[in-house]
Amino acid sequence: MMAGHERSPERPGRLLELDALRGIAAVLVVVFHFTAAYGNEIGWIGTQPLFRFTSGQAGVALFFVISGFVIAMTLERSRTALDFIVSRFARLYPAFWFSALLTTGLIVATGFNPFHLTIQGFLASLTMANGLTDMPFIDPAYWTLTREILFYAFFAAAYFGLGARHTTRVLLAWIVVTSLYNVFVADTNVYACRTAASCGAILLNATFAHLFAAGALGYKLHRGERTPLVLASLFLAIAAASVSFWPEYGFQPASSLKAAFFVGLVMAAAAGYLTILRSPVLIFLGAISYSLYLLHQVIGYFLIGGLVRWGLSADLAILTAFCLVTILGSAVCYGVERPSQRAILRLYAPYRERRRVDTVPSV
Repeated sequence: MMAGHERSPERPGRLLELDALRGIAAVLVVVFHFTAAYGNEIGWIGTQPLFRFTSGQAGVALFFVISGFVIAMTLERSRTALDFIVSRFARLYPAFWFSALLTTGLIVATGFNPFHLTIQGFLASLTMANGLTDMPFIDPAYWTLTREILFYAFFAAAYFGLGARHTTRVLLAWIVVTSLYNVFVADTNVYACRTAASCGAILLNATFAHLFAAGALGYKLHRGERTPLVLASLFLAIAAASVSFWPEYGFQPASSLKAAFFVGLVMAAAAGYLTILRSPVLIFLGAISYSLYLLHQVIGYFLIGGLVRWGLSADLAILTAFCLVTILGSAVCYGVERPSQRAILRLYAPYRERRRVDTVPSV
């Protein structure tokens, strides 16, 4: 372990700097939704906010690179596919279901349904795979969760099915195939499964494959696998960013620069070079980032609209809503997310230990 590199004393194996980056990514997404997106999707009454953040994709891109890095690390620490599945389920689903039910409860109780949630959309959303349909999400921000679980399934299948030593070739093939798909097949329905081309793009994770792959390849470099194939694959993943939104924007070389920046940021954080990220505020935001992300959009929009109608300025309404969803996210993180994760892993531990003992050859 490099000097200056710290792990969470509360959660061994977690890198504090990566958690802090998660917190930054979550804040970027929340600020985007509470400023620019709110104006576009709901509309301001009276005063307009002084500041509008329009680069919500920056937070999403950072999230996906971090996911690629962390999932590569998690797979390496998982003895079996079942260990990986249980750890991901414990990490994601309890907090997700609680937050989804809380948001749906608000929609039902108040009638505030800005994104036209239906019963079918509610049921589909609970799987996290709603992005494979064209039904409304409980919270629109949940579209990223579909992309996450598709990546988990794909990379875990490659890791356990073909072996760890073949995953670089799999990632390279994925980058090439998805880049070609973006240029020659995909259409402008990037976020919804509305045509055969868009459904295929979502299944392949075509728009965001380069970010997940870059994160995973960054982890390989981080742990010392600096082979020409890994380096070439990472270079290609960064270059692929320039065609990731081809159906909408064509060739975008600036996107490759942004991808390179995010990969460099994640690798520098993991190596312990970004000591500024050890700020208690950033580490706290990183700790609650998942719950905050799950809860912020519909509930935040409801709070902002109510606060503006009560006479607060747009900026004060945004700040107040941000504080309130942060408090709510903290309560869900420490009251639901962490306890349920520990409980599930504790229940699974005896089974995992029995299986490990059963597979040890007798002397």
